[in-house]
Amino acid sequence: MKTALMAQQVGDSGRLRELRSLKLLDTPFEDRFDQYTRLVASVFNVPTALITLVEADRQWFKSMVGFDRRETSIEESFCAHALPLDLLYVPDATVDRRFHDNALVVGEPYIRFYAGAVLRGPSGESLGTLCVIDQRPREFSDVDKWRLLMFAKIVESEINLHQQFDHWSLNLQHSAMYDSVTSLPGRALFEELIGSTWEQASVAAKTLTLVHFHLTNFEVLHSLAGRAGCDYVISTVARRLERNVRGEDRIGMLGPDRLGLAITSGPGVPDESLERVNVLVRTLAKPVEYNGVRLPIELKAGISRAPGDARDMDTLVAHARMAAADVQPGAASVRCYSSDVHLTVARVHERQYRLAEALRTEALDQVYQPIVECSSGRMIGVEALARWNDGEWGAVSPAEFVPIAEADATLRRLLTRCTLNRACKQLAQWRSQFDLGLYVAVNIAGAELYCEDFADMVAGLVEQHQVPASCLVLEITEQSVITDVETAAKTMKALRQQGFRFAIDDFGTGYSSLRYLQQLPLDILKIDRSFTQLITQDTTSHELTVGILQIARTLNLAVVAEGVETAEQYAVLQQLGAGHTQGFLLGRPQSAAAITEQLQALQTSG
Repeated sequence: MKTALMAQQVGDSGRLRELRSLKLLDTPFEDRFDQYTRLVASVFNVPTALITLVEADRQWFKSMVGFDRRETSIEESFCAHALPLDLLYVPDATVDRRFHDNALVVGEPYIRFYAGAVLRGPSGESLGTLCVIDQRPREFSDVDKWRLLMFAKIVESEINLHQQFDHWSLNLQHSAMYDSVTSLPGRALFEELIGSTWEQASVAAKTLTLVHFHLTNFEVLHSLAGRAGCDYVISTVARRLERNVRGEDRIGMLGPDRLGLAITSGPGVPDESLERVNVLVRTLAKPVEYNGVRLPIELKAGISRAPGDARDMDTLVAHARMAAADVQPGAASVRCYSSDVHLTVARVHERQYRLAEALRTEALDQVYQPIVECSSGRMIGVEALARWNDGEWGAVSPAEFVPIAEADATLRRLLTRCTLNRACKQLAQWRSQFDLGLYVAVNIAGAELYCEDFADMVAGLVEQHQVPASCLVLEITEQSVITDVETAAKTMKALRQQGFRFAIDDFGTGYSSLRYLQQLPLDILKIDRSFTQLITQDTTSHELTVGILQIARTLNLAVVAEGVETAEQYAVLQQLGAGHTQGFLLGRPQSAAAITEQLQALQTSG
């Protein structure tokens, strides 16, 4: 018999929605449920135990012991009556007006006793029951009822835990397919989308253009704003990209600091992708405000096109990345793939690999160029310079391998540590032989000043080799510190308090100003060779050198004029009062042994 209350409970839309969402109906038997019905039947010593799920018009059995039907009609269901309760107990169905004429009572399996504990879903909606059945009347004590309710809780946990696993699985799938920071398609999904777009473009004889955007100053951003700031930046850049693409374009992530854009253009339609990408780069690269700080965005982009540049999707993606990697400092921020790009990037990758091996095996050489006191011609310091002589390629210019190292954080650190370690070791040896107060200058990539462990590394090396910190000068190029003066200054101040000195190299070639010079704790200003070499020929270079010397005096900075190659240049610098000079006239970069001979002569003459 189906009462109005039971009909309302059974047909409740929320209950049915939760029941169906669990995806248990009409599924095969599972041992994880069958083990409970077998156990319950044994504990209560009954012939039949069931896990039932009650739909609007039927009762279906997920697990059963002692029953030969997989479902019954809702009119025959005892469990439907249990749904509004926690537990339904029927001692003798033949004398219960709800069930005395039930087909399952008057016919097979001749149910007399029934006890069912309600099973509830994750949100508390009733799903069905865990029930026990017998063909004879029987009593069910309070302890029995408690036990059945506890078993039902265990079965509920199994149902809900399974749904949790499904939920976690879906979340994991979503995490794998979508980027957690930007919510854009992740690399795997984006490449699938590119593949689908490729197929559609091929059928329609369209051109597919893939753009690879690379945010290149993530390390600086991390030093300025931390991980949260970097996440905010890439999210902001992603939103900008979303707002400035067309409906048919595809966008996604190609890495933590890389975004992709796929563009299609029809046959016979002028390819405007390069113009679009140039505009996009300018839009995406606008500074981002974060917690009151204006964060700089350095962005470059690579373009590859199909079918012209690639015959498959993987190659298309690789070629766009190559093109982005070939964007050179100071050049246009967008590069299109070509065979020349391929050769250049392949060469760089090979250089990176060979350089890494040379650094790990300490195969790089180190030479030293004298720094001379201008008034007396006496050597007061040397600049340590790395040299790479590869077994296959021969001598590789520092102008080639140093930028390769500085573009990769691991190589940069290896080169920095290797150069500093050798310089400190050599300095210790010279100090043990000579009492001349010589210092060694070492070039440091500006990005190293953004690393939290840099100061500890430098301090550890001078302690290891037992050399005074004041005998080590760290040279930073003007342009390398300009992006993050505050962080650079913080690191430099920490080292300077320990006695280290700092020089700003190549002064006058970048974008420095008095403000930057005032903010950085500097000791030495090195005038770039471009001024020195024209000082006797060009009035402007002469006057600029005079101005730089005056700035140095005002800020109480020592001066080293680089690139001195002629006696005339040296004489002018002496006349202008330049403190120290460096260049081929005064000594080329040479081995430690050659410097040792000069120091020996200097000490003997002194």
